[in-house]
Amino acid sequence: MSFVADEFRRRGTARRGELAQKIISHPFVENLGMRVPQRLAVLEALDGLADAGLPDLFVLKLANGWSSRGVMILERQGPDRFFDHMALQNLTLDSIKDIQLEKAASFATKAPVWIVEELIHHTLGVGAIPFDYKFYCFRGRVGLIVQIDRNTGPVKMALFDGDFRPLRRNTDYVLSETARPGMPVIPLHAAEMLWWAQRLSLEADSPFVSIDMLDSPEGPVFGEFTYSPGGTHRKIFVFSNDMLDKLDALMDETAPEADALAASPLELRRGLAKPAGLPYRAWAGYAYGGGARGAERLHTFYKDLAVDGGEDAPGYQWYRHLAARWAGIRDRLRRGQLG
Repeated sequence: MSFVADEFRRRGTARRGELAQKIISHPFVENLGMRVPQRLAVLEALDGLADAGLPDLFVLKLANGWSSRGVMILERQGPDRFFDHMALQNLTLDSIKDIQLEKAASFATKAPVWIVEELIHHTLGVGAIPFDYKFYCFRGRVGLIVQIDRNTGPVKMALFDGDFRPLRRNTDYVLSETARPGMPVIPLHAAEMLWWAQRLSLEADSPFVSIDMLDSPEGPVFGEFTYSPGGTHRKIFVFSNDMLDKLDALMDETAPEADALAASPLELRRGLAKPAGLPYRAWAGYAYGGGARGAERLHTFYKDLAVDGGEDAPGYQWYRHLAARWAGIRDRLRRGQLG
């Protein structure tokens, strides 16, 4: 927590300052081979939003912003009228300018620059805004995963350990009044997301970084490097002493070594069989709504893959692992212990 607070006040190294800027980090990560949102425009003034060359649905964000402040998901309603799916309101081009200039001033940076990006469609299909998955990483090791659903107000959150095992609310952590509990959902491309979190954290020039990602039907999509995540800095969630001890151990590298699955290559993870888009949306969406049957369907899907392939199959351990994680969510849903 001390590191996060220090990084909020001032970046510890020049490299961290660079990677914290999306306009720098996105090309860098794309060159490493990970998908990033397609950049449609970089604007120093917002008059360009009226450009007919932009799609009817896109994301507008400040190049140097954070914590979703100023992020808009805009759907064109006319030449200079838009609907913002983040704020759930109709906006004119002039009102967008006013809001964005106010947000830009709150960051106290130089002259603002805006990025226009494609909207990533997510695998779950709950609302227009894709779920955020934030991987808290410590020199190549994932210690915590934060799931954020921004389709509601306040946002809904669920926390996992670094292995996608749901943490216990009011035992491992406490949520503030600025967030509500959400049901944990293991993303479709969880295995790949974990690999990229490990890999990218080694580029972060830092003992800690949050690697932010979205889960699209085509695979993980990079969001940003965050060295002072708002969830911890603004105490949206507060950890138990036991959780703090575990995270501190990762900071000073005294935690036990990660299990063998952490070393499995990206090619193996990409090659894992997955539910088709519609069944996954139905099953995971049902679980997110509190239905244990959805989690049971996903548990059975991965369990059957493990049994059918046998112990010598390349993905056997991952299928067992994912089956166990969904079984744990199913059991806790049945006992009413999630959310």
